[in-house]
Amino acid sequence: MSLSHLPSGPGRPREFEIDAAVESAMQVFWTRGYNGTSLVDLIDGTGLSRGSLYKAFGDKHGLFLSALDRYISQSLVRLLSTLEQPGSAKAAIRETLMRLAEMSCRKEGRRGCMLVATAMEMVSHDDDVAERVKAMVDRIRHAYAKAIARGQASGEIPAHHDPQTLSTVIVSLTHGMRTLGKVGAVDKQMTAVVETAMRLLD
Repeated sequence: MSLSHLPSGPGRPREFEIDAAVESAMQVFWTRGYNGTSLVDLIDGTGLSRGSLYKAFGDKHGLFLSALDRYISQSLVRLLSTLEQPGSAKAAIRETLMRLAEMSCRKEGRRGCMLVATAMEMVSHDDDVAERVKAMVDRIRHAYAKAIARGQASGEIPAHHDPQTLSTVIVSLTHGMRTLGKVGAVDKQMTAVVETAMRLLD
């Protein structure tokens, strides 16, 4: 839900308050999941009143979709800024994987990936969420496939590889890494996963 589509009227929070509320709500949902998050959790987490939340987002589901959109947007910006940077495409791919590996091994890795958690919890019965998750996964796969094709054009990645297949394998590995982070994977394990993934590009 974009700010331009939020309902207007007396008592609605100002846009900067809404932006901050979405960020705070994202952190709450990310930690607790959709079903594990209560209205009280959201009020405590965002600092907005019950009435302000309803006026701004309609209901808990509307706020969740805004929070999920924010998570997706932030994640894509980080990924694309690395994969599309000038220079070696192979190095850029490795950088994204190492960043995920390091994140998975830190304390915040125990929260896992909000996208993966949301997919497991809600995709099967929530069309709005399913549409967003599918679109995000497609964007990630396309981004990696584009980087692989760029590496093939420069000669650093063999031309016989299928970019779409390789990108699917990479995305599967990244989501698996975030899941392993929730159960306490260590740096050595994650680094080995990255090095194995990179050998697929040889």
